Amino acid sequence: MAKFDQFLGTWELLPEKSRYDEGFPPVKGTYGISADGDRLTFEMAWTDVTGEAHQMAYSEICDGRFHPYADADIADEICLTLKSDALLESVAKKNGITVLIAQRILRTNTELQVIMSGPLPSGGAYRNVAYYKKQ
Repeated sequence: MAKFDQFLGTWELLPEKSRYDEGFPPVKGTYGISADGDRLTFEMAWTDVTGEAHQMAYSEICDGRFHPYADADIADEICLTLKSDALLESVAKKNGITVLIAQRILRTNTELQVIMSGPLPSGGAYRNVAYYKKQ
């Protein structure tokens, strides 16, 4: 049975390895994952290329089922699934349409790859890839 314990902790962005189709990779950042039972909390903090600091956090039950999402501007439902010991995936939908897929892939026990992808308003899709090392 797959477990998400290996994803937990604080991860530091490796901006030199990150590649974005949409926007610019942050110049620095952290990605925190903590657990309370089957509920995972994701806390992101980053500094963009202009030097502006940003933060975002959300929690979700890791059970492979869709649940209402608190920030209706982004999505109205989200599903968090542990696909394997090395893949933790979120799928967010708005009005029944997938608007974001986030894949967190453990490349090693100290390196995490985060792939964010979804549709673009103009058509097509984007794929932003960021790498993190465990602190």
